Amino acid sequence: MCERFRNLNLKSRRMMVTGNIALALALVLWNFARPARGPGHAWLDGLCGLLFGISIGVNLMAVRARRRCRESQA
Repeated sequence: MCERFRNLNLKSRRMMVTGNIALALALVLWNFARPARGPGHAWLDGLCGLLFGISIGVNLMAVRARRRCRESQA
């Protein structure tokens, strides 16, 4: 049921790497670069939300691409 990362096709691997990088950037910004108040608070929250959304979307697309490219078993 669980497939190793290196056994995935190249498209799925690249999409998963992209999604995980977006997730890591969002978490770093959310925890370390976010000011408590001030003018930079709103746009930084928006950027974190955008990166979280990109991460979720790209990782779900990678899962769908992996399932679509699976060989049929007869």
